[in-house]
Amino acid sequence: MYTDRRQAWSLTPELEYAQRLTVLNLLNPEAAQRWLHEARQQLVGTETLSREWFVAMGLRNNETIRRGDLSELLSAAVRRMEADGSDEAVREVGELALLPGSDPAIFIPALERLSQASTEAAQTARRVLRTLRRLFPELPEPDRPVGPGARTEIVISYAGADRAWAEWVRWHLEAAGYATELDLVDWAPGTNVVASVHRALQRDSPLVVLLSAAYLEPDRFTLDEWTARLAQRRTDPAARVIPLRVEDVDLSDGLWAPVVVPDLFGLTPDRAVETLVDAVRSVVDPPAGGPAAAATAGHKGPRPPGSLPEVWNLPHRIGGFIGRAEVLEWLRDTLLEHRFAVVHGMSGVGKTLLAVEYAYRFAAEYDVVWWVSAEHEGVIADQFRALGMRLGIVDRETDPTVSVGRVIEYLATRERCLLIFDDAVDRQDVLPWLPQGMAHVLITSRRGIWQQVGPCVELDVLSRAEASRYRASERPDLAADEADQLAEALGDLPLALRQAAGYLSETGMSAAEYQRLLSTEAGAALELGKPVDYPQSLGSAITRSMVSLSELDPAAAAIMRLCSFLAPEPIAIDVILELAQPTDFSRALEPLSEVIGLPLARQQSLARIGAYGLARVAPGTVMVHRLTQAVIRSEMDPSVSSELLAHLGARLAQMRPDEPENPANWPAWAHWLPHLLAADPGRNADMFRAYAHDAVVYLVSCGDAGAARRLAEKLVADWRERLGPDHPSTLLAEDDLVRALRVSGDYQHAEYISEDVWERRRRVLGEEHPDTLQSASDVASVKSDLRQDQEALELQEQVLLNRRRVLGEEHPDSLRSMSEIAGSLTRLGRTEEALTLQEQVLEARRRLWGAEHPDTLRSMSEIAGSLTRLGRTEEALILQEQVLEARRRLWGAEHPDTLVSEADVVVSLKGLGRQQEAAVLQEKLREQRRRVLGEDHPDTLSSTAALAVLYMELGRILPARRLIDEAWQGLNRRLGAHHPSTQRIAEIRRTLVQIMGGSSSGRRKRRR
Repeated sequence: MYTDRRQAWSLTPELEYAQRLTVLNLLNPEAAQRWLHEARQQLVGTETLSREWFVAMGLRNNETIRRGDLSELLSAAVRRMEADGSDEAVREVGELALLPGSDPAIFIPALERLSQASTEAAQTARRVLRTLRRLFPELPEPDRPVGPGARTEIVISYAGADRAWAEWVRWHLEAAGYATELDLVDWAPGTNVVASVHRALQRDSPLVVLLSAAYLEPDRFTLDEWTARLAQRRTDPAARVIPLRVEDVDLSDGLWAPVVVPDLFGLTPDRAVETLVDAVRSVVDPPAGGPAAAATAGHKGPRPPGSLPEVWNLPHRIGGFIGRAEVLEWLRDTLLEHRFAVVHGMSGVGKTLLAVEYAYRFAAEYDVVWWVSAEHEGVIADQFRALGMRLGIVDRETDPTVSVGRVIEYLATRERCLLIFDDAVDRQDVLPWLPQGMAHVLITSRRGIWQQVGPCVELDVLSRAEASRYRASERPDLAADEADQLAEALGDLPLALRQAAGYLSETGMSAAEYQRLLSTEAGAALELGKPVDYPQSLGSAITRSMVSLSELDPAAAAIMRLCSFLAPEPIAIDVILELAQPTDFSRALEPLSEVIGLPLARQQSLARIGAYGLARVAPGTVMVHRLTQAVIRSEMDPSVSSELLAHLGARLAQMRPDEPENPANWPAWAHWLPHLLAADPGRNADMFRAYAHDAVVYLVSCGDAGAARRLAEKLVADWRERLGPDHPSTLLAEDDLVRALRVSGDYQHAEYISEDVWERRRRVLGEEHPDTLQSASDVASVKSDLRQDQEALELQEQVLLNRRRVLGEEHPDSLRSMSEIAGSLTRLGRTEEALTLQEQVLEARRRLWGAEHPDTLRSMSEIAGSLTRLGRTEEALILQEQVLEARRRLWGAEHPDTLVSEADVVVSLKGLGRQQEAAVLQEKLREQRRRVLGEDHPDTLSSTAALAVLYMELGRILPARRLIDEAWQGLNRRLGAHHPSTQRIAEIRRTLVQIMGGSSSGRRKRRR
C-alpha cells in the first residue's frame, strides 16, 4: 500500500482514512467516489488530509487504472508531456507520480528538461519537482547545469506571515529568468521541514532571506544548526546569501548586524523591483536568455505587499493578529486554485478577522478589493452599486438593476479582484451575486451549509499556544498560569479573549474575579468589553442565534439546552438520544418528543444546529463550545434549569459504567466521565456525590493520578463550602485525595491530610468508629510510604486491636490490618514473622470466603513474596503460578491483577537465574499492559524498566538503554522527577549509562 512508503503520508489520519476508503471501495466503488468528492470539499489542505492525499486516492479509486496497464499509462503521460510541453500535461504527470505503485524517479529527467524553459509549463514543472522531492526525500538531487543557458535556482526563505512578500519576490525573479524555490509554502504537509532546510542549505543554490519580526522569532527555528549554517554561509566568500528586509525590524544585534541589508518595503513598486533584482544580480549572474515571457510582454506583476488597491473599502485592520497560519495558507491556495472559498464557524471564532487579515496581507495581489456585509440580503444590491460607482462604470442615475449587472460583468472579466461576503446567512442570498469569472470570492458565515457551493473550511478556536501569545500581546501584566486559566475558561475563543482583555483593562478587574463572573453570570459577562469594530458582543450573538433557532426548530433548541449541561467536547448522537429518553419530558426537552423517534426529522434538527453556528456537527457527534453552553444555561429560567439538571442526573446515573477498577470498563468511563464533570458534582445534585467518588477511583486505576488529584481537590473544596468540613461526603472526598496523592508520590501532603481527617473523625465519630479506624489505617499506610516503618507498625497494631474488639477477629477489615502489619514487618526485615501472620490471614480467608476469593488470592501472592525474600524461590514460583492460573481463569488474561501475577512470576524466574524465560514473559507482559492500561500508565512503564534490566543482564545493552530512557521519560511525565519510582528508574538508568560510557542528561551532545 502506498502509505507504507510515503513519509509524508505516515500521519495517522491519512493512514486511517486511506484504509477506510480502501475498504469502502471494495464494497461500493460508487460510494467511495462520492465520499472522496465530498470530503475533498471539506478537508483538503487542512491538518487532517493534504492535497496530495486526495490526488493519490482519487487516482487510486479510478476504475480505469489497473496494476497491469499502469506502466503504459505512465509512459504515455511522459510522451505527451515531452511532445506538447503543455501545462496540463505537466500537471497530469505530477498527479500520476503520486499513484500507488509508480516510481517518481522515472519522471524526473523529463521534468528537469522541461523546467529549464521560460514558460508557464516550465514553472509548473519546477513546482512538481519541488513537491516530489519533498514527498520522496530519497530522490537524488539533479545535477545542476553550468555554463551558457543554465538556470540558477534561488531558494527564498521566509516566515509564513510574509508569504505575500515571498510570492512577490518569486514572481519578479521568475520574470527575470531565475528558477526559484519557496521554503515552507511549497513543502507538503507531513514534510520534515528541518531536513528539507538542511538539504537546501547544503546545495550551492543562492539563498534569499526575507527578514521580518516573524522570521526572527526565536521559536521559528527548531534547531540551533539553522542559525549556525546561516552564519557559516554569511562568512564564507563562496556562499551566496542575499538578505532583504521586508519590515522595519532591528538588525543591529545578532547574526545580521555586520551585514548591509537592503530594504524592499517603503519603496515605489518600480524601485522595489530594482532593489530586488540588483541585490540578486550582485551575487548571482543574470540568467542567459533574458527575462521570462511575462516580463517581456510588459506585465509589471504584483505590487509590493503593503500597498492597497485604489478600489478598496475594507474595515480597519486589527493590530496584533495572531495565529491562523495554516488557514491563511489554505485560503490563499484555495483562492488561487478555485477562485472561491468559504470560512464558516461559530460566533466569535474570528471569521471576519481572518478575512480582513487575508485581504490586507495579500492586498498587493489585487486591483479591486470590496467588502460586502451579507447578513441581510436586502442591502447587498446597494453595496454593489457603490462598487460600480467607485469603479466608474455606473453613476447615481443608472438604474439599480443595470448597475448590479454591470458590476457582476466587470468582475467576471477581471483577474485581480477580491470580493468578500461577510456573515452570509443563506446560500440563496449570496449565489445570485457571485461573478462567474476570474475574480476571487471569499465568504464568511456562521452556518455550515456551503459544502455544495465550493471549498469550505470550518474555523476552530485558537490553539492554547496562540491564545497565550494573544494574552501576552493584550495583557502582558497577567502571569502565565493566570492567563492560561483565563484562556481555559474562555475556551480559547478569539472574540471572548478580546472582550475579556478589553474589559479587564478598562475596569482593573482581576482575571480570577472575571472567571468567577463567568461561572455565575456568563450571559452578562459576555456582554462586557465588546470591541468597537465588532457589531455585537459574543453573548448577544449567541442569544440571537438561539432565539432564531428556537423559532425555526424548537427540537433543535431543546437539543442545545440538553448539550449545554454536557461536556464541551464531541458528544455522540447515541448519548444524546439516551439522555433524551424519559417517559415524561421535562419542560426544557418537551419539543424533542416530536422528533426523538424520527431519524430524518432528528437529523434535520441537528443539521440546523450546525447551520446556525451554535455547534460543530460531525458524523455521529455534536460539540458545543463552553461559552455557548454558559450563555444558554444563564438564560434559562432557574426552575427549568434545575429540572433539566435533575433529569440529566437521573439519566447519567442509569448510564454509569460498572467497576471503575476494571480496564474492560475504562472506555465507557472515558466517555461518561466528562459529562459527569460537566454537571459539576461538587456543586450540583446530591446524587452525583457517590459517582464522583467512583470517578476518582477510575482515574487512579487507569494511571491518571494528576487528573484524580485535581478532581479530588475540587470536590473537597466544593463540599467543604457546601456541606461543611466534617460532612461524611467531604471526608470521603479527602480519603480519595489521599489516595491520589499517594499514587502521585506526594507523601508529605498525603500525611498531613490523612492525619487531619483522622483527627476530625475521632472528634466527630469517636475513636472506635469503623470510619475512624479506616482513617488511622490510612495514616499508617502513608507512614509506610515515607519509610517510617516502625511508626506505621505500631499504629497498625493499635488499629488491629480496635478492629478486633469492635468488628471481630475475622472481619475483612481486621484481616486487612493483619496483612498491612505483615507488610511493615517485611520492610523492617522481620520476614519470618510476616510470613507467619500472612499464613494466618490466608487460612482465615480460605475458610471464610473460599480458595478463589480475590482476597484469598491476594494473600497467596503476598506469601509468595515473603518466600522469595527468604530465598525459597522455587516454592514462591509454584504459589505464584497457582495464583496466576486462578486469576486468568476467573478474570481473564488481561485483568490488572492477572498482570500483577505475571509480573510476580517474572521476578521469581529472574531470581532462579532463568533470565531468558523471564525476558520472554516480560516482553509479553509489557505489550499486554500497553494494550490494556495504556502506553503511559505507571505499571506499563514499570514493565518497560523491568524489561530493560533483564536486557542489561542478558548483555543486550542498546535495547536496554532505549527502554530505560522510555520508562524514565514516561515516569517523569506521569509521576514527576521526585517520585520514588522515577528516582529508582533514574538510578538504574545512571548505572546503564556508566556501562555504556555515555551521558545521562537525556540529550545528545551537539557538534560544535
